[in-house]
Amino acid sequence: MIQTRIPASPHAPRALHWILLAVSALVLLAASAGAARAEDGRRAGSVRLEAGAGHGGRGPIELQARDGAFTGELVIANEGKEPLVVSRIAVRGDAADPRTPPKLIVKPDGGVLPFTIAPGASKKAIVQWAPERGVRLRQLFGHVVVTTSDESAGEVAMGVHAQVPGLLGPLEAHVLSLLVGVPVLGALIVLLLRAFGRSDDRTTSQVTTVALVVQTLLALYVYRGFAGDVSRLDGNDGLQFIEHAVWIRPLAAEIFLGVDGIAAIALLVTSLVALFGLLFDRRGPRGAPGYHAAYLALAASAAGAICAMDGLLFVIFTAVAVVSATVLASGRLGARHSHAALRFGVLGLVAVFALLVAIVAVSRHADATFLVDGTRTATSFSLPELSRVALGSKQATLFGGALVKVAFGFVLLASIVLLGAFPLHGWLAPVLTTAPRAAGALVSAAMPAIGICALLRLGCAVLPEGMRSASGIVVALGAVTSAYGAFAALAQTDLRRLAAYASMTQIGFVLLGAGSMTPQGLSGAIVATEGRAVSMALFLLVVAAVDDRAHTDDVTVLEGVGRTMPGLSAVIAVAALGQAGVMGFGGAWGPLLALLGALPNYGPLALVSVVALLVLAVAHLRVVSRLVFGRLDPSWEKSPLLEAFGGRFPDLTGREWMAMAPLAVLVVLLGLWPAPLLGVTTGTVRDIANAVSPPGAEQIATFLSSLIRRV
Repeated sequence: MIQTRIPASPHAPRALHWILLAVSALVLLAASAGAARAEDGRRAGSVRLEAGAGHGGRGPIELQARDGAFTGELVIANEGKEPLVVSRIAVRGDAADPRTPPKLIVKPDGGVLPFTIAPGASKKAIVQWAPERGVRLRQLFGHVVVTTSDESAGEVAMGVHAQVPGLLGPLEAHVLSLLVGVPVLGALIVLLLRAFGRSDDRTTSQVTTVALVVQTLLALYVYRGFAGDVSRLDGNDGLQFIEHAVWIRPLAAEIFLGVDGIAAIALLVTSLVALFGLLFDRRGPRGAPGYHAAYLALAASAAGAICAMDGLLFVIFTAVAVVSATVLASGRLGARHSHAALRFGVLGLVAVFALLVAIVAVSRHADATFLVDGTRTATSFSLPELSRVALGSKQATLFGGALVKVAFGFVLLASIVLLGAFPLHGWLAPVLTTAPRAAGALVSAAMPAIGICALLRLGCAVLPEGMRSASGIVVALGAVTSAYGAFAALAQTDLRRLAAYASMTQIGFVLLGAGSMTPQGLSGAIVATEGRAVSMALFLLVVAAVDDRAHTDDVTVLEGVGRTMPGLSAVIAVAALGQAGVMGFGGAWGPLLALLGALPNYGPLALVSVVALLVLAVAHLRVVSRLVFGRLDPSWEKSPLLEAFGGRFPDLTGREWMAMAPLAVLVVLLGLWPAPLLGVTTGTVRDIANAVSPPGAEQIATFLSSLIRRV
C-alpha cells in the first residue's frame, strides 16, 4: 500500500508560536488588571462606624439626657487610602414600618450631605431623640444607617438606645432581667443551703416566698407601666420594657426580652398563681429544697419564655420550663418520675423539638438585617424581624412541603401540647391529679401561657400564611377540645380531674379565637388563657383545702361538707363559676370574645363550643350543689379526722384565706370589670390581626375601644 505523506507547512510552528504568545499576554493583562483593581480597592475609602465618646467605639450608642432631649454621637471613620463620600445618614425605618419611636433624628455635625472624609480622618453625626411629654414608649431601640462610596461595605448601621428614667432608677432598663433572675437567684440559694446542710423546710420556704414576692411586685410594676394601645406603628415593634443585647454573634442570637399585650397579662397572672400557691402550700412534699428550687425554676423560665422575643431564647426557656414542670409533677427532686410526670416530660420535649425545628427553618430564610449593635447578619432569630420576612413569596420548602405550612404545623403541634388541647391533652389530668397542690396550679398556669405565646407570636405573626391556610383546622380543634373537655367534666366525681377537663374546655376557646383570625377572637384567646389560669388556680387551692380535711377529692364522699364551712363554700362557688365561664365571673369574657370572633365564618363550630360551655356550667353547678347543699353523711361526725374539731369540718384558716381571697376577688372583679384584661391587649391584637387578616386592620380599634367604654 502506497502512503502519501503531506508535508508540514513551514508556517504552522510560527502560527502556533504567535497564538501562545497572544494567550500569555491576555493572561498577564487580566492578572495585572485584577491586581490593579485590588490595589484600587485597598486605596479606596473604607467606612467604619463608632459610637461617640464614652462608649469605647462599640454600639449601640447610649443617648444621654440633655436639656429635655437624649443626644449621642456617631463617628464615621475612613480607614482607606482614598477619600470616602458619605451620601446618606438616616434612621432605619419608614412610614409604613417605623422601627423607632417618633422624634428620632440624625444629622451631620456641622455639615450637609453629601460630604467627603479624607483618608484616616473621621466626622461626627449627632443622634437626637426628643420624646414628647407623657410619652407612651419610655425606651428607644433602633439603628442609624449610613450609605457611602465604600461599595464593599454596602449599607452599614450602628445601634441606638435611650432610656427614659423611671421609678426604679438604674434598674428601670433591667426589669425583665430581674423578673427572671430573682427566682433563679432564689433557687441557687436554696440549693446552696442544701449543699452545705443548712436548709430546712422553713428556711427554703422563706427564701422561695421572698423571691416570688419580688417577682410578683416586678410583674405588677410592668403591668401598671404598660401602655396597652401601643402598636408597631409607634416604634420598637410595639414592645415595652425591652432588653436587647448580642448573645451569640456567630449564630445571630440575641438576649431579646420585651413586653407586649400577651406578656403584660401573662407575667402578672403566672407570678400571682406561683406566689399564692406557695403561700397555701409553703412546705411542699418531701425533699423540700429540691422541690422549691424546681418551683422557682419554673416561675423564672415561664416568665422568660413569656417575654422572650428571640426565637432561640424562647426555645431554651420553654425547655427549662418543661424540665422544671416534669420535676415538680414527680413530687420530689431526684425521685423516680411517676407515669404522669414522664408522660408530660416526653410530650413537652416533643413540643420543644417542634418549636426548634420551626424557628431554625424560618431563620434560615430570613432577610439580611442588623443585630442590636449594628452588626450585619444574613440570618436572625428575632421574632419581630422574622415577622417582616415574606416567606410565602420565597417559595421555600421544609421536608418537601411549603415552609410556611410545614413550619406552622410544627408550631401548632407544640402549642397543642403546651396548651393541653385535644388530642395531646393526655398529660393534663394525670399531672393535676398526682402533682403537689401548688405545683399543679403553677404548671396549669405556666404551660398554657407559653403555648399561647407560641401560637400567636410564631403561628400568627411570623407564619401568617400558615395560619390562614390552617385556620379551619385550628377552629375545629378548638371546638372538639371544648366539647371533649365539657362532656368529660360532666362525668367526673374527682374534683381535680374536673378542674383538668374544665381547663380543656377553656383552652378550646383559645384555639377557637386564635383560629378565627378576627380581632375579637384573638383578644378572646389571650383573655381566655389568663382568665382560666386565675379561676383554675383558685379551684385547685380550694380542692386542696378540702383534701387537707377529708383526705379525698371524691364528690360522692364529700357531699354536704360545705354546710359547716361557709367560707369555703363561698370560695368554691366563685372558683367553680369562674372556671365554668359563667357570665359575671372572670372566666366568661374570653369564651365570649372567642365566640364573637368565630361566629361569622365558623358558625357551626362556634355553636358546638356554646353547647360545651353550657355543659361545663351544668357540671360545675352539679358539683357545687352537692358540696354545699347536699346531705352530709352522718359517719363524718365520728371520723377520726374530725375528732379535734368536734365532729365538724373546720372552715378556712387564716393562711388559706390569705392565699385564696385575692384570687377570689380577682375572679369576681374581672367578671364585673374586664377592662384590666382587655385594655392591655389592644395594640398587640391589632398587630396580630393585621398580620393574619390585613383587610380587617381597623376593626380591632373600633371594637375594643367601644367595648372598654361600655364596661
